[in-house]
Amino acid sequence: MAKILAIDDDENFLFSLANLLRYKNYDVEILSNPLKAKDTFTNSAYDCVLLDVKMPGVDGITLLREMLIQKPEIPIIMLSGQSTITTAVEAIKIGAYDFLEKPIDPDRLLVTLRNALERSVWQSERNNLLSQLGETYRMIGESPAMRTVFHQIEQVAPLNTKVLILGESGTGKELVARALHYHSPRNGEPFVKVNCAAIPGDLLESELFGFTRGSFTGATKNHRGKFLVADGGTLFLDEIGEMDLRLQAKILRVLQDNEVEVIGEPHPRKVDVRVIAASNKNLEDMVKEGKFREDLYFRLNVIQIHVPPLRERKEDIPLLTRYFIRQFSQKHNKKVLDISPAALQLLEEHPWPGNVRELENVVEKMVIFASKSQLDIRDVQQALGKSEPAQEFPTPTQLNLEKARTLFEKRYIIQALEQHNWHIQETAETLGINRSSLFKKMRKLGIAKKD
Repeated sequence: MAKILAIDDDENFLFSLANLLRYKNYDVEILSNPLKAKDTFTNSAYDCVLLDVKMPGVDGITLLREMLIQKPEIPIIMLSGQSTITTAVEAIKIGAYDFLEKPIDPDRLLVTLRNALERSVWQSERNNLLSQLGETYRMIGESPAMRTVFHQIEQVAPLNTKVLILGESGTGKELVARALHYHSPRNGEPFVKVNCAAIPGDLLESELFGFTRGSFTGATKNHRGKFLVADGGTLFLDEIGEMDLRLQAKILRVLQDNEVEVIGEPHPRKVDVRVIAASNKNLEDMVKEGKFREDLYFRLNVIQIHVPPLRERKEDIPLLTRYFIRQFSQKHNKKVLDISPAALQLLEEHPWPGNVRELENVVEKMVIFASKSQLDIRDVQQALGKSEPAQEFPTPTQLNLEKARTLFEKRYIIQALEQHNWHIQETAETLGINRSSLFKKMRKLGIAKKD
C-alpha cells in the first residue's frame, strides 16, 4: 500500500482529500502545520507528497526545494487554489511531478497520483539495475595509472564527446566504455557493443547500418542496424582498427551528419548516438601506413584514454586477485577466502601478456581446483602451468625430421596462442600469417583450446 503525505493549512480540504484516497486504498498521513513539514518528511518514508503552494509561515515552493534536496526520488504533486501559470512553471522546473488546481478534480488527482507512483517504482528499479550493472562492470585499481583513467572517466562521462580507448587486449577497454556510458546522461538508454574484428567485412556494414527485406540476395526480413538499436544511447566500436577502409568512409559520414543509410531505404535516418571506439593497435601508425583513414582517426580521437597493461600496474594485482576470488568462489560455490602472501608475490612476478583477462582466468582456475580456504604457491604454479616439468624435445633416433618439424610447429603455435590468450587475430599477426592460415594449421595439427 502506497503511503502518501498531504500538506495543506486547510484542514477541511485535508480531511476530504484523505477520505478520498483512503477509499482508494492509499495510506494517507495529513499535516496542517507547514512548519512541521520538513521534519515529518525527513523522519518518515513516503511514496508521494501532495503539497499546497500558499501556506502561512512557509510557502510550498520553498518546501518543494528542500524536500527534493533531501529525497529527490520522491514525486511531489503541487496543489493550489490561487495558482498562476508562472507559479506552475516554476514548480515544474524545480522538479515537481505535476501541478493541480483547486478545487481538485478527483479523477485527475487519482490518475496523476497513480502515474507518479508508477514512475517512482520504475525509477527505483532503474537505479537498482544501474547499481547492479555498475558492480558487474566494476573497475578495480588504486595504482597511479588507474587513478588517471578513473579521473578521465569522471571528467568525460557526462559529456557527449567521442572517445578513443587504446590499450592491449585484456586490459579492460570495454569496462572503460561501459563506465563512460553508465556515468553519463545516456545511462538509461542502450549500450551496444560491436566487435569489428569478429564480424567479416562484408557483413559488418549490414550489421551496423541494417537493411530492408529484399534489398540484396538473402535479405529475407528487415534488420535493424546497431546504430539504430543504440539510438539515444552509446555505440561501442571495439577493435575498430580491423575495419576496412571502405566501411571507414561510411562510418565517417555517420559521425559527420548523424544520419544512417539503411541498405534498401531511399532516405537516411537521423540518429542520436554517442560513439566510443577502441583498439589494441597503434592507429597513428596505421594512418601513416594507409591502413586507417586520417579523417576518421581525428573524428574519433576527440578524447583519448589509454588503459595501461597489467605489467605497468602490478600494485593492483592483489586487489584484482581478491576481487576475482570472491566472484568465483560465489559462482562455483567454493569456500576460498584468501590467498597467501607468497602466492600473491608469485602472481606479481608473472609478466601477464594477457593482462587482466589472463589474471581473471588464472584465478578462476585456482578457485575451481582449490582444496582449502587459502590459495598458496602450489595453486598459482598449477594454474600458470609452472609446476609441470619441461618437455624434452625428442632425439633424431625417436623422430624423423618431418615429424620433428611438425612437433616443433605444433608446440610453437600453442605457445603463441597461450601468450595471446588464444586470441586468433593477434596470434596470427605475431606469427606473420593470416587468420585463415592459422585456422588451417590448427586443424591440421589437432590444436584446440582446452577448457
